[in-house]
Amino acid sequence: MPLIRISHAANYAQPVKDSLMADVTAAYAAATGCDPAKVWVIVEEVDTADWATGGTSLVAKEKAAFAG
Repeated sequence: MPLIRISHAANYAQPVKDSLMADVTAAYAAATGCDPAKVWVIVEEVDTADWATGGTSLVAKEKAAFAG
């Protein structure tokens, strides 16, 4: 069974996540011919304080952007 893990630094409402998981499953199944019932999708929401690029957390980058 394929497992697709999506990590992102945003908090979406459940209907958005439901749509995301359905669309990703359908796209994977269409591309591979895999039975959609065998596709697993995990959506992981990561706090912006726990996600960094270039050594700086996203929350720090957001604060810097607003500061000036």
